[in-house]
Amino acid sequence: IEPDENRLSDVLAFLLDPKGAHGQGDTFLQLLLQQAAPGLVTKSGAGARVQREAPTHGIMKYRRRMDILMEGGVLLAIENKVDAGEQQDQVKDYLEHLARCAGGRRKPYLLIYLTPDGRRPESLSAAQLAAMQEAGRLRCWSYQRELRGWLELCREQCAASKIRHFLADFISFITTDLKREMDAAQHEVQNEQQNRPAIHPGR
Repeated sequence: IEPDENRLSDVLAFLLDPKGAHGQGDTFLQLLLQQAAPGLVTKSGAGARVQREAPTHGIMKYRRRMDILMEGGVLLAIENKVDAGEQQDQVKDYLEHLARCAGGRRKPYLLIYLTPDGRRPESLSAAQLAAMQEAGRLRCWSYQRELRGWLELCREQCAASKIRHFLADFISFITTDLKREMDAAQHEVQNEQQNRPAIHPGR
């Protein structure tokens, strides 16, 4: 495991897939829904389908690609941002896409915006963010808090020893290697800001 968005998204998709080789059915998926949106827990199931790089459709920004999309009794999307910023209107477009997909089938939907520090997406205003969070349509997750908490629950309830060891390694990676990479990047940004020459307005 390396601090690479695609590799980490692959791992998350593997864990969330009820048909995955981990052999735990939809246990990990249900635990994630229990943490992110308790009202949606019983509306998923073992027949859910997990897709990587799922294309959007029916919106102006056609063919954008969501990192992870789970389709079952509920639509669940995860946008994973480790070391990249949000693209213009990205989260806003994804929420629009999910709403359109869920509308015809009357399915609930949820987008998890996953970042190292749980930051808010820039494409939503404060009012839009609050409305989406209150409606249970959007969650801003941090690797070090919410995601790690979910992985700990997965490890506790996992019945396969090899997968428990894998989850332990993944948690260790998040709390050491990934955190160190993120702290170093943040320190570099702070140094750049401190070393910028002061700009004084002309008199």
